[in-house]
Amino acid sequence: MTPFRLWLSVVAISATLLSTPVCLTAQVTRSDSAAVLLDAARRLEARGDSETTRRLLVFIIQAYDGTQAASEAAVWLGTVRRVTDAGSGRAGLMVWNTLFGAWLGVAIPAAFGSESEEAFGAGLLIGAPLGFFGTKAFTANYPVSSGQAITAAFGSMWGTWQAVGWRSVLDIGSETRCDAFSDYCGEYTPDEAPFTAAVLGGLAGIAAGGAVAAARNPTAGDATLVTWSSFWGTWYGLAGGVLADAEGDALLTWGLIGGNVGLIASAVATKSWTGSAGRVWMITAAGLAGGLAGVGIDLLGSVEDEKAAVLIPALTSAAGLAIGTAITRSQPNGFDEPDLESTQALVNLNGGDWSLGMPLPLPTLLSRHTRDGRMRTALGVQIPLLTGRF
Repeated sequence: MTPFRLWLSVVAISATLLSTPVCLTAQVTRSDSAAVLLDAARRLEARGDSETTRRLLVFIIQAYDGTQAASEAAVWLGTVRRVTDAGSGRAGLMVWNTLFGAWLGVAIPAAFGSESEEAFGAGLLIGAPLGFFGTKAFTANYPVSSGQAITAAFGSMWGTWQAVGWRSVLDIGSETRCDAFSDYCGEYTPDEAPFTAAVLGGLAGIAAGGAVAAARNPTAGDATLVTWSSFWGTWYGLAGGVLADAEGDALLTWGLIGGNVGLIASAVATKSWTGSAGRVWMITAAGLAGGLAGVGIDLLGSVEDEKAAVLIPALTSAAGLAIGTAITRSQPNGFDEPDLESTQALVNLNGGDWSLGMPLPLPTLLSRHTRDGRMRTALGVQIPLLTGRF
């Protein structure tokens, strides 16, 4: 038994013995032991020792998995997290909605076919502050947990991706045009169509995410699990499409469906999932390491076959996910949960602590030379790979 587990056991048993007499029998089952510890947790909570209570609940879940007490501890732990997490997602949601507002400020003029820099400038001027101050006012009256913030942010991202993808697959907004000088007719997609789909999908997604967040109040661990499971589902859907010789919109369909399968499966899994957001990030990091190792194998082996080049990273990333799950099983709640606002780049340094994050696309102005040699400013997107705070 580790010192930490020994300490927990001593605290739990001492609290129980000091409270009520306990009759010891010759044969004590795992269920009996778990029930005693759960009762000790209730007494610790009554005395106001919330941190020891939380740790004891985690210990019961780990050491007495499959018992009735462990099931009750898992439900209780979720409640504890929601209570202690209330209001912690405000800053993260403000950051995300500011970026999302800036994106809408660019996408809405583009959806209407505008090519005016003034229109894009006005969109940024209105969209970003509206996202910031609107969220600030909303969360002042309605506290938002980190799990709710992650859910709302994921909803906007997922809605945008799904809308753009299915628009392409179903040719929504495309027009049939015929050449006036020949009999050829073909499908034409206006430039406005993808932006229109992105705007409508993003708004629908953030509304749906907000509704789910309000109704279920998910923990940060649950929300992060659904987010990354959806991304991994998309990756494996695309990999499966390549192996099935799918191309173009057919390959895109594989990715869209795979992501939704990952979303639905992980949403169901949250009923029994008790891990933290930090554990999900650690598992994801292991999966990314495995996938990148697979790409390295492709490069070192000069793999030219397309299917083999995709299959190898798919297998190595799956191995990475499995290893990450295994090595974090002993500490499902022992990892710090990253705040949404601290994960704006792929790699983040905060006071000497390194962490992986989700790069958030940021609108930016780019300068480029035109064919006639003049300098022209255009809108673009930058994806930060490294942030540092010392």
